[in-house]
Amino acid sequence: MADPNLPPIGRQPSVRQVAPSIRTPWYGNVTGYREVHGIQVGGDRWTTQQAASILSRGLDPLTCEAMTVRRQAAGEEVWTPVGTLPAVFAFDCPIIQHMADDKVKVIAPDGEPKIVRADGWGHPPRRRPSQPEDGFYQARVFRGGGARSRPFSNRKAAR
Repeated sequence: MADPNLPPIGRQPSVRQVAPSIRTPWYGNVTGYREVHGIQVGGDRWTTQQAASILSRGLDPLTCEAMTVRRQAAGEEVWTPVGTLPAVFAFDCPIIQHMADDKVKVIAPDGEPKIVRADGWGHPPRRRPSQPEDGFYQARVFRGGGARSRPFSNRKAAR
């Protein structure tokens, strides 16, 4: 298994991949960043949402305990060549609470609480590099082409 602890390429992509029905805690409004190849690098320590959440919880933004939280990039965010692990994004997140089972509750870049692993990963990282067979192909989705690939006489009638 490969080591997923690659050096971070930035904080988040400049173009966000958001699904309306799914909470995406890893995007926040970073101020003062510079854009490098479509990735936000540098900028203020806290996002606008994190700063508001820190103040609403009565914490001091300058002295509150924090940790670096990492996540692997999705395929839609950063292209990764075959045979390599996904790129890594990293954010400083203020710690709200240390929990049992090596979990930590932090304020995610979107300003909401998020439970992460004590080693700094937002979720268990992928350790297997991408393979050619991981991509899209027809047989994987429809098991050989789906119902329309069979002769008409073998299909069941729709009722």
